[in-house]
Amino acid sequence: MGALTFGRRGGALGVLGASLVLLTGCSADPATGQVTPDAGAAPTLRPSVGLRLPLQDYLFSDADLRTVKQAMRTLTEECMRRYKVTHDFGPPPPAMGPRSLTDRRYGLTDARAARTTGYHLGDRDPRTHPLPERTPPTGQALKVIAGTGRPTEVNGVRVPVRGCAGEAQRKIVGTGRLGSSDLAQDLNGRSFNDTRADPRVVEAFRAWSRCMKERDFSYSDPMDVMNDKRFQGNTPVPLEIEVATADVACKARTDVTGIWYRVEVAYQKKLIARNESALTAVREEKRDQLAAARAVD
Repeated sequence: MGALTFGRRGGALGVLGASLVLLTGCSADPATGQVTPDAGAAPTLRPSVGLRLPLQDYLFSDADLRTVKQAMRTLTEECMRRYKVTHDFGPPPPAMGPRSLTDRRYGLTDARAARTTGYHLGDRDPRTHPLPERTPPTGQALKVIAGTGRPTEVNGVRVPVRGCAGEAQRKIVGTGRLGSSDLAQDLNGRSFNDTRADPRVVEAFRAWSRCMKERDFSYSDPMDVMNDKRFQGNTPVPLEIEVATADVACKARTDVTGIWYRVEVAYQKKLIARNESALTAVREEKRDQLAAARAVD
C-alpha cells in the first residue's frame, strides 16, 4: 500500500487545476525530562476505524470532500452552459483508501481484514481500482473551465477570473481554500509524528515487537510491518496474511492501539488549546463551506 503518512490531505476534480483541489494534566519522562500530556488509562480499542480524534472537528472527512467536489462540479457545469461549452468529466471515482482518519492510522487493527486481505484494503484498495482514462478539456472548453489563454470571451460572453472553476470556488468558499486548512492538517500530522516518539508509545512498540518476535517475525514498529515491501503487490500473499494475523493479535495483547490513541488524544487537546483562536476560525470556515456546498442543487 506504500508508506502511509498523516499530514495534509486533498483531492482534485478532473483536470480543472488548482481551483478544484479537493474537487488533561502533564507528566515528565524521568529518563529525558520531557513533559508529555497525561493520556490517562488506555482501554483496549480495536479496530481503530471508529475512533475519533479531537482535530477531526476541524478537518474535512472523505464524505465532506465528496460533498464539496460534487458542488464544484455542478457549479462549474452550470457556468459552462452560459458559454454553450460542454465537457465530459466522467463519473466520480469510487471511494478508496482508509475508511476514516483513524482507519490504519495506528497500523492494521481489524482481525477479519488481517485474515482476508492482509495489509491490502479490499474493495477500497487503489491497486484494484485503476482510474479510468479521462480526456482532458481542450480548446474552448479549457478556456471556459480554467480561464486560460485568449480570447477572454467565448461565444460573446466574458470568461470569469480563473474560469468557471474559479467562479464555482468563489461561490463555495469566497477567497478561501477548498477542504481542510493547512493549520488543521499540519497539527494532525504533528500529533501523529510526535506521539510516535512518546515514551509510552515507544514502550508499547517494544512490547508489540517482542510479541511479534515470539512468532518469528522481526519488526520494530507497527507501521514498518504494514509497509513491508513484500506486501505491496496487487493482491495479498500467504506470508502477508500470516504476518497480518500475528500483527493484530500482538496489538490486542499489548494494547498498542489503545495506548497510542489515548496518547494522541491528549496531544491533540494540547495543540487545540494552544491554537484555540485560529482553530475556532477554521471550524467556522469548515461549517460555512459545507453549508454552501450542500445548498448547491
